Amino acid sequence: MDRYPERRRPEAPLRGRARRALVVACLVAAAAVGQAAPPAPGADATTRPATAADCQSLMHQFDVAFTAHHDSPHADGAKKSRDAGDSACQQGHYTDGVHQLRRALHDIGVKPVKIVTVPAPH
Repeated sequence: MDRYPERRRPEAPLRGRARRALVVACLVAAAAVGQAAPPAPGADATTRPATAADCQSLMHQFDVAFTAHHDSPHADGAKKSRDAGDSACQQGHYTDGVHQLRRALHDIGVKPVKIVTVPAPH
């Protein structure tokens, strides 16, 4: 046995064809990422399923805003949409509930503070 282990020589940097191949591979990977399908209309990269917390947040926003907008021409319809959204959320249908609650806020002319990125059902 050697007293001193053999020292490894440092690896030589990439040269010539190897360097070109690495650059081409990086460019191809970057182009592939750029060709990924864009998000669906009305959605963004952070689209996620609706949750009970989304329902609670939107219901609270509606309840607070409704006191100031109760004389809106669409107030009755907005209240019905809010109740339908609450009912859907209580049954665990969060996507439908969020859609109804967003519609209720829209009907009284209020934009949700926290935009929930759930596509509306058709």
